[in-house]
Amino acid sequence: MKEQTIAEKYELVFADYIGMVLCSLPLFLMVGYFGFYVFEIIYLRKYKKPLFVFAHTSTRKMSPIHQKILYDHFSYYRKLKPKYKSYFNHRVYTFIDKIKFESLSLVITDEMKLLIAGTHVMLTFGLRDYLNPLFKTIYIHPDIYFSEDTQEYHKGEFNPKLNAIIFSWKHFYEGIHIKNDNLNLGLHEFTHALHIKALKSDKTNNVLFRESLENIFRALANTKLKDKLIDSGIIRDYAFENQFEFVAVLLEHFFESPEDLKTNFPYIYTKISHMINYNEKYFA
Repeated sequence: MKEQTIAEKYELVFADYIGMVLCSLPLFLMVGYFGFYVFEIIYLRKYKKPLFVFAHTSTRKMSPIHQKILYDHFSYYRKLKPKYKSYFNHRVYTFIDKIKFESLSLVITDEMKLLIAGTHVMLTFGLRDYLNPLFKTIYIHPDIYFSEDTQEYHKGEFNPKLNAIIFSWKHFYEGIHIKNDNLNLGLHEFTHALHIKALKSDKTNNVLFRESLENIFRALANTKLKDKLIDSGIIRDYAFENQFEFVAVLLEHFFESPEDLKTNFPYIYTKISHMINYNEKYFA
């Protein structure tokens, strides 16, 4: 009887320890998460980049046909090191799986999905949280379309009410293939969604986006710099409609005419690089 009582006693003590650990686990996880968050904020403010970007435990292999589509259409993709090409491929397939593609008048092909996904992945490649919860669907029209919300004709738009991004396929495709006009509909609308996401979220990537953008706006409070930017013609007039259009146009120029920005406005170029954690030397 005595041995049985001791065994029962140890069982109760062991059960108490297990219970304490289970009860304390959420608190430890919360403290650990908060500690990591604070540490990464300090790190990114010092080094202007997150602690890590790619946390993929495994990557999905892309078919050679799909790889060729990306290779033929994105100079960004062609420059990537093999390891980063595999990350790019994985993110493209993940984007396609997570997002609905819909059209009332077009047959949506694999190429359409790959080019749209590739544009989004290119913009967000330096970000750990590259998927954007603010849109779930992409609607594709053959050409300019009439929007019931704005009662106007559009080439594309980010519509938060519908959780959707809408494209004229004609203009989206032109944006990818005409390289000298700094017009890229896909980059433009995806940047709107990324910008709004950054304003709404306190995740570290978004903190860096916001703070880098605030630095650009503070710099442009200098009227000489702003006038120089306007007079240069690098940024089209539409950029000065509002803050959101300005950011979207900046990102179009950043990807299509990087040397112009880097040469004439190095500070702005650097801050855009920080916004999206773009590091060509690291990836390419």
